[in-house]
Amino acid sequence: MSFCCNNEEKRKLEVRLNRIEGQIRGINKMISEDRDCMEILNQIVSCQSALKGVWKEVVRGHLQNCITDALKTGKNSAVLIDELAEHLEKMK
Repeated sequence: MSFCCNNEEKRKLEVRLNRIEGQIRGINKMISEDRDCMEILNQIVSCQSALKGVWKEVVRGHLQNCITDALKTGKNSAVLIDELAEHLEKMK
């Protein structure tokens, strides 16, 4: 199955992920520079929050597009819902 977001949503996610990638490189640099642990931890929390935001957008797209389309057409919606439930369980 292909990615379920439209081109604009996909572009926004790519921008957000590029920003997160930069944050990760920044954390690596902070560690190399022996920066304060609390500064590093704050950046890690920031990255986790940003990734959680991306995760929410992908889930939203999956619900709005993939699962909705499957329900309308009768194609494997139960499988898609089970897969999503497994992923939601992992997020605990």
